[in-house]
Amino acid sequence: MLAVRIDCIRYFAITEEPLKTQIPVIAALYLICIMLPAPAAFAEYIEPQNVSIKTESYQPQTTSFPTGTYRYDVAWQGIPVASAEVEVDSEKVGDNSFFRVQARAKTGSVIDVFYRLRHKSESVFKTDTLKPQHFTSWQKENSREKSREVAFNNDGTVRATGRHNGEQVTPLEFSTDNFILDPISAAFVARSLPIYSGEDLAFDVFNGKHRYLISFHVDGREKLEVGGREHEAFRVTPSVHKLTDSEGEKRLSSATLWVSTGPEREVLKLESKVLVGRVSASLASFKPAPSTAGTVQQVRLVQEASEPVRY
Repeated sequence: MLAVRIDCIRYFAITEEPLKTQIPVIAALYLICIMLPAPAAFAEYIEPQNVSIKTESYQPQTTSFPTGTYRYDVAWQGIPVASAEVEVDSEKVGDNSFFRVQARAKTGSVIDVFYRLRHKSESVFKTDTLKPQHFTSWQKENSREKSREVAFNNDGTVRATGRHNGEQVTPLEFSTDNFILDPISAAFVARSLPIYSGEDLAFDVFNGKHRYLISFHVDGREKLEVGGREHEAFRVTPSVHKLTDSEGEKRLSSATLWVSTGPEREVLKLESKVLVGRVSASLASFKPAPSTAGTVQQVRLVQEASEPVRY
């Protein structure tokens, strides 16, 4: 089990390097990294402003996302090893409306004895365009601690600051005319789009240090059993290509994502091969926010909701 390093969140490889938590849905981009082993090679860092990429500027088709908390159980070869939550909230500031989404992950008590990880990321993005305004991430991996804070400005400039083990890291600032997102807002943009078999989606994602090309191929539809229930789902193959790496590091060489076909576009399950065996993250429950309790019938609970994970 120690061979399976749940590098939870390096947010799509993605928060600083790999779990969290994300294609049609947030947990996708968020949970992808939970499955990844740490990079084996060290390559030359490419400054984000030197990345040349052009992706489609997607226009959201629907932004009526249920607010509440999604809870995921993470297992290696069927053995529970970690848990993750994605909390969706909305707020209004003046005349502007925003989504505020938090993604949290932690290893289980047994795994903590050998490898202890805690992660929290948050994104604030507009409810109409889903363009990000502010992104933060914090992660503690055993004794190592790091954090990142990113501001996405309306003029196309992106500014990032951070700390590593208490020391401030070199700030980053660059401009881009490409459609750039943070890991969480990218998940919601994907979630807002219609899905068709054979379709490909691609996103330019920045996590505060690295830029990634996150791609998804929709393989088709199939039935999937999660939590003792059968669901109609889209089967999706994700891939992650680090753009700020001279080796063009690629992740998720073998991973599969299942997304519900309903209007909620919930991520039902994510599965990936690791060094030894397979790791999976499955939707355990969705607990609607108090203000949306009246629409609970619109959200499918995979199993009975339990107490929120505490950090």
